[in-house]
Amino acid sequence: MHDTIPAAEIMVTDVVTAPPDASATRAATLMRDEGVSSVVVCGGRDDEPVGIVTEGDFATQLCERTDLGHLTLESVMSEPLETITEETSIVDTVAALKAAEVEHLPVVDPDSGGLVGIVTTTELSYYVPHLVHRGRVGGIDLEDGPRRRQVRTDTQYERDDWEFEYRGEDESTVSVGDFARFSKVLSDEDVEAFAEVSGDTNRLHLDDAYARETRFGERIVHGVLANGLISAALARLPGLTIYLSQESSFHAPLSIGDRVTAACEISEDLGGEKYRIETVVTDEDDTVVLEGDAVVLIDEIPAVPATGEESATAE
Repeated sequence: MHDTIPAAEIMVTDVVTAPPDASATRAATLMRDEGVSSVVVCGGRDDEPVGIVTEGDFATQLCERTDLGHLTLESVMSEPLETITEETSIVDTVAALKAAEVEHLPVVDPDSGGLVGIVTTTELSYYVPHLVHRGRVGGIDLEDGPRRRQVRTDTQYERDDWEFEYRGEDESTVSVGDFARFSKVLSDEDVEAFAEVSGDTNRLHLDDAYARETRFGERIVHGVLANGLISAALARLPGLTIYLSQESSFHAPLSIGDRVTAACEISEDLGGEKYRIETVVTDEDDTVVLEGDAVVLIDEIPAVPATGEESATAE
């Protein structure tokens, strides 16, 4: 399916650019003010893109130089520039990113060579989260080596095979438009543990022979367990999230062993620290398993330091 999705559908069209003779300070200021991680350098024939400067480039340059302010972008930009066209598929885009060992690919018009957009690993993760989380697109590895373990101050712990993301204005407050996502594989062990804890030992979830004779043809994950991933995503919002209500519509069964992604977006500020959240859970084929909305209360995080000793006591 992803072989047919073109870069035109996921690219950012509002690209931040600067000429080759602009200063490095100007590029850094643009990144800060526009909230972007790269500036495309344009100055070729018909103002075509000729290079790119990223946050990583600045970090590298600062390791080698004490002052970047007097330098032009032409002297610090990455070149030759790797580009793709609007028709390049997502799979080929990921292949190009890996081959060039970059995270930003300007998109150019195949006829004029003019800049029309940019695709980064961020855009790919928004549109094909389950592929990026698994680290593969079309059989191509996105990562080499162990994953980095992220830890938030408002969760007790994280596991290396869990993936999460929060997008908002900052890490201390929430507002309409903020987005959180959580992804993990719901394994056979998870299903069996949930059955034991909840008491829902329906054979549809636990007995292969029995499940094969049902309309599903196989064992499936408990619907409430899939719904529970929404709670996990909400826990990645800043603050202490307290459930007030949840409405969900189930659209498809969830196979055991699938990587499941729960996404939550704040859609309405109800006042009094209450918010309405749009929620959706998808399987690893991007099929919507369930969707709905929740109402939550978000308190400030208690000002109690979380030490290893306290964590051990709590467990």
